[in-house]
Amino acid sequence: LIRRKDDSQPAARLAINDAVESVFTALEGERLAQLSAPLVSAKRVWVLSGETSRAGAHALHSGLSMIRPGVRALEEHSLGTELSDAGKDDTAVIFDFFRYRRQVANAARVFSESGATVVAITDSPLSPLVELADQWCEIEVPAVGPFDSSVPAVTVAELLVSRVARDLQDDATARIDHIEDLWEKTEVFL
Repeated sequence: LIRRKDDSQPAARLAINDAVESVFTALEGERLAQLSAPLVSAKRVWVLSGETSRAGAHALHSGLSMIRPGVRALEEHSLGTELSDAGKDDTAVIFDFFRYRRQVANAARVFSESGATVVAITDSPLSPLVELADQWCEIEVPAVGPFDSSVPAVTVAELLVSRVARDLQDDATARIDHIEDLWEKTEVFL
């Protein structure tokens, strides 16, 4: 096991708490509304991530899919096919952190060139996503044990979903109710 930081519980707690606090600081004032606005108005919302940021992308895709139509998660194996559908009425939310993935940066470039709005969630102004993004948010991603924490990316995702739901109001409520009805009819849960 590679040790990047003290892996004792108090050190991990402090690192995660500081990272979550950095997310709230990064999204203060109107910043959250600015980042979420393209997710409300887009025809389609595309969600893409690198490996270490996948938990945040999954949380965003799952939450947004419940409150609005047209949310698509991209996977590396189908990028070419999926990217062919991107257009100017779309928004791509792209999560990626240090050791940035080439395919993620390339997909961000395709979204940008297609006219889609690109919203990047990343960890540095030096991220390759920043130059391609219409809007971006820098968050702190600490190492907890041998790996980077997923908590800050999930926190951003949950705050974005919450804000989009607030902005969509009755439309979000109607969609959630419809999905709940379908789950009941199809006996999804025991």
